Amino acid sequence: MQTESLEDSKNSFKSFVFKADTKEYFKIWIVNIALSILTLGIYSAWAKVRTNRYLYASCYLNGSNFEYNAKPKRILYGRIIVVTLYALFLLFSDYLAMYAVAGAIIVLFLLLLPWLIRQAISFKLKSTSYRNIPFRFSAKTRSFYWLVTLAIILIASIPLTLAVLAKFMPGFAAFLAFFAYIFLFTILLPAIYRRYKLLVINNAWYGDTPFRFVATKRDVIGVFMKMGLLTFAISIALGIIASVIIGYLSAMGYTKASNTILASNVLLPYLTLFFGTITYLFIIGLFKGISDAFLSNLGRNFTKIKDGSFKGTIHPLRLGFISATNALLILLSLGMLYPWAKIRYLRYKLENTHFACSDYESFSSSGYESRNALGEETLDFFDIEIGF
Repeated sequence: MQTESLEDSKNSFKSFVFKADTKEYFKIWIVNIALSILTLGIYSAWAKVRTNRYLYASCYLNGSNFEYNAKPKRILYGRIIVVTLYALFLLFSDYLAMYAVAGAIIVLFLLLLPWLIRQAISFKLKSTSYRNIPFRFSAKTRSFYWLVTLAIILIASIPLTLAVLAKFMPGFAAFLAFFAYIFLFTILLPAIYRRYKLLVINNAWYGDTPFRFVATKRDVIGVFMKMGLLTFAISIALGIIASVIIGYLSAMGYTKASNTILASNVLLPYLTLFFGTITYLFIIGLFKGISDAFLSNLGRNFTKIKDGSFKGTIHPLRLGFISATNALLILLSLGMLYPWAKIRYLRYKLENTHFACSDYESFSSSGYESRNALGEETLDFFDIEIGF
């Protein structure tokens, strides 16, 4: 696929090009699964490196591809620590009923979470290079603890305040709750998210050149409000459609002859479970794609590096449809279409990401730094998205 060009007043935007082939990726994916099972998960570290090396090498910008340079052993060490901690938690909670110890492990994990997030971002960046120049991350761990603490205090203050008011002034608390949660989702969360993006992007470097996140509070609030309004409108539409379908099926079930299979309730529970699962996956996938599109475009459109600028042209409804149909096809194929779905999703996002730079040769690097995989492996194991 050829690179597209978008004209800008200063530079020419070039689209990222994703050359991954579904058949090639399927072979890598199926072999990785087989070897991971045969080695009781030990090969999974090598599987991750093999997968990322292929996907990164398939992503091109201005004729040059990216590289993934992580070492499998570093990832394996991180996974061993994470699996051990999780196994200890299950042992003390489910088998020994020592809930105090299990709770202590959870508290320890939560206390370490800001550090783990910082380590995960750092590992991802330091394991990536472009044109033989590595990325790196310079944020301090204390900055993540400060941000997480501030976010917890600000977010928790709303329900706690409402709970206190509900005890003494229940009528006023109910009235205030509506405006409080509007404030939470339209002002407070966007402000916290902006601080997070500032922390991450402003401490990310390509070689010796820093990235900059230039979105104002108004920019981020505007994106969140558009995302919220679209999500709300779709929720209302889906609710109406679901009500009509449920009403129709209920009427059909009661009007059919009492000796039919449907009326005898033999298949009805299974049909309900099947269609309920499909509907749930479709809705979750739809909203995931929509939110991903808005937040991805936000990050791209307001990120700069030297004289370079990014541009995101991801359409929320299009990515939502891709995400929703991917979820259904993976389910219906019993997972066999996962490689195709992943390539499809990544290709749309990357080919709607553009970069303008007057001189790609102007970037330099002082070299690579050592990397710690524990943070990333912890987040991957518990399926925590860091959003970078």
